[in-house]
Amino acid sequence: MSADLLFSPATASGFVFGLGLIFSLGPQNLMLIRAGMMRSHPLAVASTGYVSEIALVAMGIGGLGTLLVQHPTISGTLQAGCAGFLAWWGVRVLLNANRASKAEAATEVCGSRLRAIGLMLAVTWLNPLAWLEAMFLVGVFSSSYASGAQTGFAVGFLSASAIKFYGWSLAGMGLSRHFNHPTCRKNMDKVAGFVLISAAGLLSINILNAV
Repeated sequence: MSADLLFSPATASGFVFGLGLIFSLGPQNLMLIRAGMMRSHPLAVASTGYVSEIALVAMGIGGLGTLLVQHPTISGTLQAGCAGFLAWWGVRVLLNANRASKAEAATEVCGSRLRAIGLMLAVTWLNPLAWLEAMFLVGVFSSSYASGAQTGFAVGFLSASAIKFYGWSLAGMGLSRHFNHPTCRKNMDKVAGFVLISAAGLLSINILNAV
């Protein structure tokens, strides 16, 4: 990428747009914070989410987001499946939080890297909020630019996304010493569970309104 494109208005717009999403309270951000607080392979989790974000942005610029908008039946079916997953996972997190003992919490901290990565993949690829931000919105906003400038918009957005993914993970790691108690971890899980269920409920309402 040339220096002119790197510092172009399109790149700056993408970066500012990405910064605006850093503090949105969604399943991804909660997963990043939780992985950091529990020292459950936070950098691997952040890298998994970031690579997935790159893929979603590439698909959005490539036109997949627009294609799904043009086929509401396919889009609605995918969203319904995602809503069901988010609701199921939210309930599961709440149940685990209520049942967790100190021994179980310690075991979870040392959980496998593959499990932590798998959870991040699920909360990204089965999360319509991630699609909306990284695929649909980036695809729509970048479409107002020429093809070369679209790449600049994506680079700017992904630069801000890097701050989001690795920043929240590092923030969680910094908080771990202050919240290194089973009760605090339970409360964090309860917040995550309610957010997941709320996201599923809002998505279900949107699906019903679109019918």
